[in-house]
Amino acid sequence: SIGRSMALELADAGCAVVVNVRTNRAEGEGVVKEIEKMGGRAMVAVADVIDPKAVNAMAEAALKKFGRIDYLVNNAALHPAETIDHHDLHTWRETFRVNVDGMLLCCQAALAPMRRQKKGAIVNMGSISGTVSYAGGAAYAATKAAIAQFTKVLALEAGPHGITVNCIAPGTIRHRPGSEGESASHIPIGRAGTPMDVARLVSYIASDAAGYMSGAVITLDGG
Repeated sequence: SIGRSMALELADAGCAVVVNVRTNRAEGEGVVKEIEKMGGRAMVAVADVIDPKAVNAMAEAALKKFGRIDYLVNNAALHPAETIDHHDLHTWRETFRVNVDGMLLCCQAALAPMRRQKKGAIVNMGSISGTVSYAGGAAYAATKAAIAQFTKVLALEAGPHGITVNCIAPGTIRHRPGSEGESASHIPIGRAGTPMDVARLVSYIASDAAGYMSGAVITLDGG
């Protein structure tokens, strides 16, 4: 998955990683074991990102174990496929709750320690769906457009505190097992993206090398 790849890449770069899962602790523990096998440091947090108490508890646990929060990657998302005329209101609202509300809550939890440190980097996961329309993706596309604009506003507010805020807008990413060989003839470079393509960009944005970049929405779509 994209989340696993990001956790491993950040650990390889020297980060202590908090692996958040919604309910499946075993899944998170599997990633932690992979990181520890590499010689890295990691912990599991079980937190539904739409639950303010759970998100705050996750941040507190991270601070207790590692002492600081330097990077936040907002990757949780729902991606329903429903046409507008038959869109279920519950599905619509849940998509916004996870994709947008969850991002807000995680940012709020991380901003306080980042401000104290006078340093931090936040990466929000957007999508080219936020600017490129397609039938059946109204809720997802609308949330990704919201994430891009949220990123720009937070960059203005957090910048004076030494915090950068950027958004990655991936195109086609083959993240499901067995999907690697699917056709990618519509992509100029001739292949679809991989979870590692996203992970490497996240690692760069979180590094000091990207310290002058903030408020950016970076397209990652093979052209």
